Parts: sequence; structure tokens; C-alpha cells
Amino acid sequence: MSSTGTRLDPILASVQERAAARRSMRSVADLRNEVRPDPVRRERFVDALRAPGMQVIAECKRRSPAKGMLRDEIDFSKRAQAYADGGAAALSILTEEDHFKGSLAELQNVSDVGLPCLRKDFLLDEGMVLESVEAGADAILLLAVCLPDPLLGDLRILAAEMGLAVLIEVHAPDELERAIAADPDCIGINARDLTTFEIDLAHIEGMMPSIPSRFLRIAESGIRNAVDVARVARVGADAVLVGEALMLDDEPADAICKFREVEAQR
Repeated sequence: MSSTGTRLDPILASVQERAAARRSMRSVADLRNEVRPDPVRRERFVDALRAPGMQVIAECKRRSPAKGMLRDEIDFSKRAQAYADGGAAALSILTEEDHFKGSLAELQNVSDVGLPCLRKDFLLDEGMVLESVEAGADAILLLAVCLPDPLLGDLRILAAEMGLAVLIEVHAPDELERAIAADPDCIGINARDLTTFEIDLAHIEGMMPSIPSRFLRIAESGIRNAVDVARVARVGADAVLVGEALMLDDEPADAICKFREVEAQR
């Protein structure tokens, strides 16, 4: 793994180490032989985000490197149900273990809620894509900053073969160009500076209009209220991915309802 020169590097090292340990017990070849494609998953995720109005991808995560512990919940089934009750289109489940206190098992724990699930993690190789299918994900996140060409495109193609939707997250204009070339289902602009972890929605406002309309356009990080949702809606966001604000809210269903009242600029 090459260095990104950002505060992600310690996280990526942990992810790579844990992935290698899992592959020592179960190889990529074994996963290839046992995992079966399921194209319905991709359709479920994409259709949910293409529904009329502003859509919300509501995130479950216990910890954030920037904010520390958010919630010390044993499992996310009740919170995920509250998200569904509020009208969330999909769930984002943080599965990274060391820095976010998640796990792959979290995907299965929320399956009864019935919403499509995005596996949010730092996917670095073929094995991590394949294990996402087995764990029940409908979509995966790929971070352009972590994945050089042609690996970014290769993992996107593999995900499509397995029936997973793909959200490519970008932080800079050159990453956006690479994301467009990889042709995912969704492109997300993250408002967080990966060097300082500071958030500025102006970053989303500056880059979002450059995403071609054939992609679902997702605003990530820094969404705290309906005013923030309106800001990103004005520049073309089809959906918002909200984590910390919902995890810290004792009534997340009400917050999601307010987010969804904002009109998307389709």
C-alpha cells in the first residue's frame, strides 16, 4: 500500500493488516468459488437513491477518528429501524474495526430493517469486494485517494460483476476525473479535508456541479441540518450521506424527515 500523505494512512495500514489475516484463513480463490453474484442488490440501492426528492443515506458508526466515540451501542438494529422510520433511502454501515469500532457482522445485524446497505470501509483489494457480497452489502464505497489506477477501475468492474452498486468518494478535482473514468453508479464529494479533518461544505459546492448528471451525486460529511442539505441540493446533490449528526441525535427519525423536506435539484 502506498502512502496517501493524509491522516488516513494509519487507518489504511490497520485495514490492510486485518484483510491479510482474513485472507490467511480464507483465500481470494475460495471466496471466488463460493460467492455468487446478485444483480438485484445493485438495482435495489440505485433505485432507492433515484426516487423523487432528496434522499438520505443514514450511517451507523460507533466512533469517528475526528470526534472519538459517538455511541456505545451493542448493535445498530434499533437505530437502523429509526432511520427507516424517518424515511432514509439506504443505510451506510461502517465496518472498519480499529478506528471506527465496526465489523462486517454489522451488515447482517441490520438486514431485518429492509433498507439497502452500503458497506463503508477502506476497500483495498479483490477479497474485500467479494467478502462484502457475502456479508450482505448492496453497495460498496471506494475511495479514490486510496486506490491507484487501474485498481480503482478493476474493483469497480468486479463489484458490478458481483451485483454491487459502487459509490466512489473523491476529495479533489483530479480524483473526480478518475472517478468519472471508472464509471461507478454514484460519485460522492466529501467535505472533509483528509490532512486536517476539518469540514467545509464550500468544497462540495465547488466540485458537485462538475459531476455529470448520469451519476447519482452524493454529498458526504458535514451535513448537520436542513440548511446544510439545502446548500448541497442547490448545487445538484441527489442524496446526502449523514453519519455523525444522526449518531449524536436522540431522535434521528425526526432529523431525517427534515432532511427529506429539502427538494433535490434533479
